[in-house]
Amino acid sequence: MTSTRLTILLLKDVMKPGDAISPDKNLTEVALVPASGLNGAFYFTPSHPRPPAWMSFVQPVLDTSMTGLSSASASGLLVIKGASRFFAITFGYAKSYLDPSKIERQFGLRVALNRIDPAQIRSMDTKTFEDMVVTRNTQTSKSSDLPSFGVDVSRDILRAVTGEPRDKTLAKRLSGSDALVVTLATKVNDLPAKCDEFLAAYKDTAYLADFEWIDHLSLVNDIGTIGTLNAVLVDQLRVNDSSNTHMAMPEPIDWEDIAAFRIAGTRTTEYDDLDLPSYLSALGANAAALTIELLKSRSVSVRYARGGDPDGIWNIFQCLVSEQRVNGQLYVLIEGRWFNVSQSLVDKVDLFVNALPASTAGLTDGTPAETEPVYNARMASANPDKFLLLDAKIRRPGGAASGIEFCDLLSANGEILHVKRKSRSSTLSHLFAQGSVSASTFLSDPSYRDELRKEIVSSVPIASQGAWLDLVPDGTSAVDKSRYVVSYVVLAKSTKPGMEWLPFFSKLNLMQHGKQLASLGFKVSVTRLNN
Repeated sequence: MTSTRLTILLLKDVMKPGDAISPDKNLTEVALVPASGLNGAFYFTPSHPRPPAWMSFVQPVLDTSMTGLSSASASGLLVIKGASRFFAITFGYAKSYLDPSKIERQFGLRVALNRIDPAQIRSMDTKTFEDMVVTRNTQTSKSSDLPSFGVDVSRDILRAVTGEPRDKTLAKRLSGSDALVVTLATKVNDLPAKCDEFLAAYKDTAYLADFEWIDHLSLVNDIGTIGTLNAVLVDQLRVNDSSNTHMAMPEPIDWEDIAAFRIAGTRTTEYDDLDLPSYLSALGANAAALTIELLKSRSVSVRYARGGDPDGIWNIFQCLVSEQRVNGQLYVLIEGRWFNVSQSLVDKVDLFVNALPASTAGLTDGTPAETEPVYNARMASANPDKFLLLDAKIRRPGGAASGIEFCDLLSANGEILHVKRKSRSSTLSHLFAQGSVSASTFLSDPSYRDELRKEIVSSVPIASQGAWLDLVPDGTSAVDKSRYVVSYVVLAKSTKPGMEWLPFFSKLNLMQHGKQLASLGFKVSVTRLNN
């Protein structure tokens, strides 16, 4: 029997096949043969060949008019019912036919985690939520276990996994996210029974033995809590407050294949990226009328570089990433669902970050229009005995693929200062990583320290060189780590008390790098200054 690759989604709140279809889709419905024993329907849209999008670009330089070149993509959707639930089997780009609110999230992921052998994983998709979303796909050349994928169980959220099941009769390989992707040697008539088998796997709890960390974020099911969180979010968006919220694609898509985005509800034709401030600005006074229902009904479409009409893949609500504190609990909105961050993780992060001291180097506030380079130069120029400017002084140690900046400013009291101006679109992840990478290199690479000393000799007046060279031992000398503090300095506007100006996932990232620096023997500080 020929094997077929199937993409299966579990549906919810569906009483008949048509309930699963997005209201804005005009599809052709085909009834199923009664003798098949299947309860469901098939949907498609006629595809019409058209010249490829690149044709109009190259035609002006061709000495012959190209005719007869055309392309078309065909998609189909099979909706069938198992013993108790409806399932959707998609072909091509037919997922866009479905109403997103009818898709049971994490169905494929739960099936895969409950059935794969934890020592036979082939790929993992993770998301790291900071003040931006970092999506990673990690693959191995052969099946391996979890440590091989470098997953940080304290801050990475597993979105998809591929691996080999313990029971090889179930499938040769399972790939799961919202959808379950399997290759099966089966007949279409046998799909309901197979889907019921996957439904049983979805409900299992075997994943807890090896993947219990995925529950650091627990799904909020209480209607009252969801309503409160939605109200807080909408109230902020109505007044153009995006300080706790941004937009991101809910799932990985090849950027090479994306020409533009379209967001319903504004006159702006297309967006180069999903940017919440730009969307709210385009709404203008209409932002005051936003509701959760509007956010869920307005589509976010992708126009692919290959041409054709935009595909409405998500709604706006699914593309929002938000962090809200309600009644002392931390919640995050991810892919259209609210999650409660485990209090034990919140307490652990807050305990670490709140214990970090502030810089004692004597830096002053920035000015509203001041960029990081201008700020750093001003500090060094005004206080040449207190600060040495090393901003953009990149040194590439042996074997490094890219330059490593030691710091922005080196203080006379031994603070290795990394400065970042925090805007609504910037992230602090690079800042924290820079601190740990440069400190590690400074400690382990003698040639790196020698290069830094050459920079001091070439840029500092002879009379002042001695004090700064004393802070940077040469390659033959030991580094006295007790002399140094890796100091993170953020220029940001905020009226929030203590460390609350930092988003939770940024604090989590800071804790990870702070612990790494502590293990190397360095002290760490963090300071917010106004700009």
